[in-house]
Amino acid sequence: MHFNQLAFDHVGIRVTDLSVAEAFYRKFGFVRDPEEFAPEVHACGLVHPTGLRIHLIFNGVAAGEGNVLLDAPIKRPGYTHAAFIVESMDALVAWLEREGIAISEGPTIMGHGRRNVCFIRDPDRNVLEFNEIIAA
Repeated sequence: MHFNQLAFDHVGIRVTDLSVAEAFYRKFGFVRDPEEFAPEVHACGLVHPTGLRIHLIFNGVAAGEGNVLLDAPIKRPGYTHAAFIVESMDALVAWLEREGIAISEGPTIMGHGRRNVCFIRDPDRNVLEFNEIIAA
């Protein structure tokens, strides 16, 4: 079967507490989309003013101190992180510091003209990556 992919729609992020997770992602500009709140399937859609969407899947069970996909010694398959592009890495880093959100790695210059901050963690230890595209 052949089809044309139009765009990336959203990423699902499993969380343990909807109110805690929603408050965290609200700091980044995401707000609840009332049309994408489905408590019967434990899903809550959030939308950013840019149109970017995430779905919080609120049926997670706390799994200890780390992220099972990234921090455990055995590397199991699965989505490891969501990545976002920001206009200014310096502005992001200053904002994260003001908000008390720890940066576990970066920022660093990466290949492909990207300056990355990796391993920002949400309250459930889900990983977020932020990229600034460096002009050539």
